[in-house]
Amino acid sequence: MKDHCWILLYRALIVGIALLLPVWAWYHRSAETESPWVDSVKTAENEDGVEDHREVRPITEAEQFLADMLVVGFRHGEAGFDRELLQAIAQRRENIDPETGFPWGTHRQPQGYHSQFALGAKVRPTRDAMNDAAMLIASPLEEHQAEGRVLLEKVIDLQDQDPESATFGIWSWYYEEPLADMAAPDYNWADFLGATLATLLHNDPDRLPPELLEKTRQSLESACRAIIKRDVKPSYTNIAMMGATVTAAAGELLDRQDLLDYGRMRILRNLEHYRDTGNFTEYNSPNYTPVVINELERMLDLVNDPACRLAAAELLIGAWRTVAEHYHVPTRQWAGPFSRTYADRITPRLRNTILAQALALSPEESSTLPVGDQPIFSPFVPRLACPESLRRHFTEVPQGEITRQHVFNKTNADHEIGTTWLTPTTSLGSASYHTFWAQARGLIGYWVMPDANPPATLKLSFLHNGNDFASGCARNRQSDGRVLTAFGLLCNQGSMHPTFDRPADGVFHAESFEIVYQLAAHDAAARESAPNVFELSAGSTRAVLHVADHCVFDGQPVQWRMESKAESQANRVVKLIGVCYRGDSKAFALDALGETRIAVGLELLRDDQQPSQATVTLSDADTPQNRKGAYYAATWEPVTGDATHNTPLIAPARPLER
Repeated sequence: MKDHCWILLYRALIVGIALLLPVWAWYHRSAETESPWVDSVKTAENEDGVEDHREVRPITEAEQFLADMLVVGFRHGEAGFDRELLQAIAQRRENIDPETGFPWGTHRQPQGYHSQFALGAKVRPTRDAMNDAAMLIASPLEEHQAEGRVLLEKVIDLQDQDPESATFGIWSWYYEEPLADMAAPDYNWADFLGATLATLLHNDPDRLPPELLEKTRQSLESACRAIIKRDVKPSYTNIAMMGATVTAAAGELLDRQDLLDYGRMRILRNLEHYRDTGNFTEYNSPNYTPVVINELERMLDLVNDPACRLAAAELLIGAWRTVAEHYHVPTRQWAGPFSRTYADRITPRLRNTILAQALALSPEESSTLPVGDQPIFSPFVPRLACPESLRRHFTEVPQGEITRQHVFNKTNADHEIGTTWLTPTTSLGSASYHTFWAQARGLIGYWVMPDANPPATLKLSFLHNGNDFASGCARNRQSDGRVLTAFGLLCNQGSMHPTFDRPADGVFHAESFEIVYQLAAHDAAARESAPNVFELSAGSTRAVLHVADHCVFDGQPVQWRMESKAESQANRVVKLIGVCYRGDSKAFALDALGETRIAVGLELLRDDQQPSQATVTLSDADTPQNRKGAYYAATWEPVTGDATHNTPLIAPARPLER
């Protein structure tokens, strides 16, 4: 009997434990996730006065950023915001077409690049008009708001709102050029104008009468439909971010769960891509990295969804890290290489906009800058301060030499690697692989000039009839201030753009093909210092260029010559030009082109440094892929002979399929 009682008691104990285990597990999980906003171990008294030593996971960098977000400038509706907005409206009113209310602008692209207008044509941009409408509606003045409502309706009416149309949800670039008349409609306009619509509906819906409010909501939904149908992948960095923001914001503003779900999916997909590849595909771009920052700030301003916000914060930190690690304090320039840029130097306004956020300057501190150089006013998105851990990069001068390498794309077989060399006076950046389309700067450098002159700027181009040639490509290998470059060509690409002007037959008509090393500075000079050795100099620094013997293009010798031209009193441009072809217009079928082997070694030196005596050599590539002479090898001892890169640089001798 006694044994039986013990058995019953034992069984009861087992059953009790089994019942309590799930409760204990639930409590343990709850304790772990109850408060993620803790650094490591929480030690505090609970309600009973007993110390609680529960361990919780460390706070992530993104969570800390969200907790510490600091707005730089004024928020929408604040007195300072209204003052700056009225100033911006006053400046823009000087350039308004009285008939339509649209602002006048200038077509800044070559004819055939989306628009049929010639470069420099006077036009009325729909994107600028949408921005103007939102600014006017945000104004504290009723007359501005009324004007903005009229303009908003006009811009919305230009949107393709036919669900059966291929361009449903987008706008043309210009008032005077309907979508059907464009060379190629720009589907990005759903993202750009949609972003402004989302901000307007978030900030000022009460300033729209019911009918216009519904029309605006419908326009935003149509833009979202175009964005979702196109479904831009993360490789198109700035539009991938913008589309995620527009759709997620629209989902919350329009109470549309499907749009919010898509926007969340897309920002998480962008984050996964960033983590997998190690960087943004549109890497280190002075034009588009700020767009990425702005759109991620817009998401944090418009979207409440926790997953969207956390992903946006992590991506925003990554974008700021890109800027911080390439900002060169001595030259006050953004160091290369650049995936996309519209200019060789950043403007004072862009630089000061970056610095205002990087250094968390108050509006009062920013206002002390010269009027023309003050930070760009952001009427739609509150600008956030750069993460505190990165701010030192914007004030510290490099001590000695610093070489940074970034993997831009891990998905390629050989990766795309960017190398940036920074010294107390100089920066030099190169990409391991790049094309020469107009927005790429695969090799670019800057150095300090005396007497507060703009920095000397060195860049490399491959030109077709004097314009950047998107079917040209290069492989670079950099060791500190030295870069070896081997040139090649690509099939199935365009001339000024990778795809827009791709010839159907693969034939380019050319009066010239040229490789150009260009230096711009107020005292730039050029000379040939030895056979196949050329110098481009400015101030106390010079670029020494070592040209390989027997360079050929289409089987013909490349001729090297130097040119010098004063573009203004403050700027002289000198060039080393490798003439691949100059003459009467001639047809070049790239898939039938003869052998091309061209390589140049570049070294940046101070006046007191001697150039390398090593020569650049060309040879057949000893690789399994080198069938029928498809590849060649370039060597230059200062770069290919060091301990890190003790192998030749391999490049295509025949145009490659892209």
